[in-house]
Amino acid sequence: MTTRKIGTASAPLPAGAGDAALLSAFNDILVPAADWFQPDLVLVSAGFDAHQFDLALNATFAGFGAPTGVVQGIADRHCEGRLAFVLEGGYHLEALADGVRTVLEVLAGAPPPIPRECGLQEVSEAAAFHLPGFAQD
Repeated sequence: MTTRKIGTASAPLPAGAGDAALLSAFNDILVPAADWFQPDLVLVSAGFDAHQFDLALNATFAGFGAPTGVVQGIADRHCEGRLAFVLEGGYHLEALADGVRTVLEVLAGAPPPIPRECGLQEVSEAAAFHLPGFAQD
């Protein structure tokens, strides 16, 4: 008879939390929980209403792709890659379609994207545009 470990883990995120918080929850809570549970199968209820277009959280498409890589790693380490996703939903059709595409790309072998903090890339691009105008001749 095999002994099974039973328990739960959750990470309530505040409204507006983004990619960094989501990825931290996966790495800091889900990975240790999975290491303890040692699952035979990883089943993901994949909801995309955390996307910023749905206005609950501030996740981007990279914010869905990066945790997909974490979950894949868990499945590879503990259950010979047995991993299943069930589409839960999302309300903004573009965010839903592109979120699903991002997850499928990672599952098909693309490297998980590295989520960025919201706004930092835009500021960097603006600085690169403006700074040459302020350079000393």
